[in-house]
Amino acid sequence: MANSKRKQDITAADEESFLIYVNEKPLNALPGESVLSTLLAADVRQLMKNDHGVCSGAYCGMGVCHCCHVKINGEHKRRACQTVVEPEMKVSTITNRIDGMGL
Repeated sequence: MANSKRKQDITAADEESFLIYVNEKPLNALPGESVLSTLLAADVRQLMKNDHGVCSGAYCGMGVCHCCHVKINGEHKRRACQTVVEPEMKVSTITNRIDGMGL
């Protein structure tokens, strides 16, 4: 599977992994880890785009800076560092902005 290999784990995972989909590509995730941890373990960095279309990445990793906002299962502005992965979760690091709002 493309992009499913975790490159940054320090040790091999003892737990059974499952797939999530990041920008429509499969990625292995482990139970109990955050979306951000999954992205970092797979060496997916700086793919997140902020409201101004500028690439960014996680800064604090604990929910304070709001730099890791992603779209998760159709919901915009979810913190990757504060959201626990679930099987078949769909994450978009590229589309996160809410445009228009009828204005």
